[in-house]
Amino acid sequence: MEEALALIDALGGISNIVDVEPCSLRIRVEVKSQREVDEAALRIPPVLAIVRSGSFVQVIAGPESEVIAHKMREQISSP
Repeated sequence: MEEALALIDALGGISNIVDVEPCSLRIRVEVKSQREVDEAALRIPPVLAIVRSGSFVQVIAGPESEVIAHKMREQISSP
């Protein structure tokens, strides 16, 4: 849970996140503004790499990616 909350904050908070999708060994996140993303803050264990392209940020976190992505989705969809 800690990783999910830290990533949400580093991605600019819930208001900056459009969608979170687990993709194999990475978490694909669509954001409203890349300017709100703190790439240095994204580099937490177990994050291996960050790839930014257009409105997407891909957080490569290996086998833990799917679990973290689901926890992120739960946080984002919670009232």
